[in-house]
Amino acid sequence: MNFMIKPLELDIIKNQIAKFCKSESSIQRLSDLKPMTEVDIITESLKEVEQMATFIAKFQSIPFIENFDIHELVSKASKGFYFSLEEILQFRLFFKMEFDAINHFRAQRQDERTYESIFKYVNQLKSHYNILNKFYDIMDEKGEIYDKASPILHDIRKKMANSDRTLQTKMQTLLQKYQQYLSENIVVLRNDRLCLAVKESFKNKIPGVLHDMSQSKQTLYIEPEATRIITQELEHLKLQEQNEILKILSKISEQIHKEYESIKLNLELFIELDLIQAKAKYALQIDGMRPTINKEGIINFVSARHPLIDRKDVVPIDMKLNKEKNTMLITGPNTGGKTVALKTLGLLTLMAQSGILVPLKPESELAVFDQVFADIGDEQSIMQSLSTFSSHIKRIIYMIEHMKDNSLVLIDEIGSGTDPGEGVSLAIAIIEYLRQYDIRMIVTTHYSELKQYAFETEGMVTASVAFDVASLKPLYKLTLGAIGSSHALLIAKRLGLSNEIYERAKNLQLNKTSDLAKVLEKLNNEIYAIEQEKAYLKSENDKLNELIRLYEEKRRELFDKEASLVEKITDRETSKFKKAYHELEELIEELKEKNAINHKDLTDIKTRVNQSLKNDQILIEDEKINVDDQVYIRSYDQYGVVHQVKDDKYLVKFGMFELWFNKHELAKEKTKKETKKVHKIVRPKKAEDLKVTTFSTEVDLRGKRFEDVKRIMDDAIDKSLLTNVHELRIIHGFGTGAIRKAVQDYIKKSPYIKSSRYGGEGEGLNGVTIITLK
Repeated sequence: MNFMIKPLELDIIKNQIAKFCKSESSIQRLSDLKPMTEVDIITESLKEVEQMATFIAKFQSIPFIENFDIHELVSKASKGFYFSLEEILQFRLFFKMEFDAINHFRAQRQDERTYESIFKYVNQLKSHYNILNKFYDIMDEKGEIYDKASPILHDIRKKMANSDRTLQTKMQTLLQKYQQYLSENIVVLRNDRLCLAVKESFKNKIPGVLHDMSQSKQTLYIEPEATRIITQELEHLKLQEQNEILKILSKISEQIHKEYESIKLNLELFIELDLIQAKAKYALQIDGMRPTINKEGIINFVSARHPLIDRKDVVPIDMKLNKEKNTMLITGPNTGGKTVALKTLGLLTLMAQSGILVPLKPESELAVFDQVFADIGDEQSIMQSLSTFSSHIKRIIYMIEHMKDNSLVLIDEIGSGTDPGEGVSLAIAIIEYLRQYDIRMIVTTHYSELKQYAFETEGMVTASVAFDVASLKPLYKLTLGAIGSSHALLIAKRLGLSNEIYERAKNLQLNKTSDLAKVLEKLNNEIYAIEQEKAYLKSENDKLNELIRLYEEKRRELFDKEASLVEKITDRETSKFKKAYHELEELIEELKEKNAINHKDLTDIKTRVNQSLKNDQILIEDEKINVDDQVYIRSYDQYGVVHQVKDDKYLVKFGMFELWFNKHELAKEKTKKETKKVHKIVRPKKAEDLKVTTFSTEVDLRGKRFEDVKRIMDDAIDKSLLTNVHELRIIHGFGTGAIRKAVQDYIKKSPYIKSSRYGGEGEGLNGVTIITLK
């Protein structure tokens, strides 16, 4: 496989990604990474990076430490080597990183399905917290071994402390004893031994071992014989201490040996996750996306950008190639963006095939190629004495010799660097030869003959980099279907060419320009105007879509608020009903104590129950509410502002609602509910006659007998009063009118009915009577 990585600058992209890697192994894998050719593997690789980018943007980066590679230590573990304290500390850092990383993912376990491509690695990780805990038990953060690491070590260090105190005390005693022989009354350390600073003339007065002398040789540093035994004992204890520490570290080493396989696996997984995370961080930097990948040679780039050009300067381009239109010829002025367009296509293709997200719109399609050839720029070698044309032809010959189906070919300034006539003929011959293969090819040129050839040849499409004739500046925008001019004369004039030479050259050009070239230029201008109109319409369409999005977002927000408010009201009313129901149950329990209950008692009970349920709606009659007053709305448990007052009705604005309310439904401030008094009432033995049950607010009397109306109406009104229902719909039908008359007679006599009316349109008309209870 041939992938021309250097001309298309994929190596620079890798270097930029490497800055985000935490381990040398990840950097090496990135360096060794080659473009892949299997669609499924590429798609999964891009999916991993996409999910990682989303993950770290939401939950922060995986807490990898710098240079976490411990390959050499893992290799030693596989061979059973014991580790030094320094190596043990490296393992501790790795296990701590492992612990933090696992916990980082564990905290997001609820989102595992969203990040399944990442969690397939995470779920293979094995925790070594048991070993990490052992580290914390035996040493501090700096690696100092605790006394409690073992009983033997504890005893040794206790003896060392005692010996050290004895030594210090002895030295202080000797300082006092030999004070007249000392040049300084201090204890000094020489060769790790405590010594006295003895005057040279008294060196024989203090028995001991000479360890050093001053530069003037007037002071000798002598270790007193009286302390040597203590010092030797202390050194022996230190040796025992080191041996015991080695034993402790050996036990830790043996634990690591047992976990060798899982440690090695974790290291490999971390290196892979480190590389994926580095790619993801780079993707976030360049706003990389995952396009649709195909093997059918379909290229559809939408708003593609070259990632190595500053986003402020780069102009996004669109490109389309497929099996029917497999070759594109790009024309236009120098510095207009032709070469950038070539490199953008080639680089983004190599990036995607290397598992790197690319800067374009996600609806783009990208083809997977088995080879990517590129002849871009002047790469001639002075050492090889190759001219621009020679190096150009050398690369094309290499392409031809290695050409096969499913290749991407990019050639900049095809046929240039030699006689224009011969260059055009050579360019056409090369294009025709390469098009015998099933490839996708893009070439750039200034040759007018090639523009005409592309216009007339089936399967070739044209594109032009836009140029503003008025300002004589390139626009860097790629216009598909257009054929651009090189604008050499205009550019030369802008750069300072004399007007006389410019006019002469212009006249010579007009004489040589064919009628077809003039038609093509006119057509190109019309296409450019259409493209400008399309760009304007697209901009307006994007604005409209944004407004629609904002509208939908606001609409959903209002729906959510409305649903929340309804839920709140429902909960409050349910709570009130349950409370009333509980009070009724208490009342019924008290009624059980009464042997009998007459009609007067029953009426009194009904009135009191109904009044109890209405207590929270009573307001002080003389409380005045005016426009702009802030009021409390009892039925909604909300505060609002009065906007209008009309006939004892109040228009109140609260939240997104504006509704009319009666005065008794409002209060200037929330009133405290009075404590309800429970009256002791004797209950009849048959309590089931007064059980509160749910029932419909409709009373259907159709088919009932005249004499049954009073009983049914009594029962319905009793249940309404007990459950705080204020309105009933009585269905009596049209018929002979007997049942309707019985209902009207009952209404006139009932003390519990406030008003009545016939049903309106949609309510049953005269076949229904609506009654309102007091």
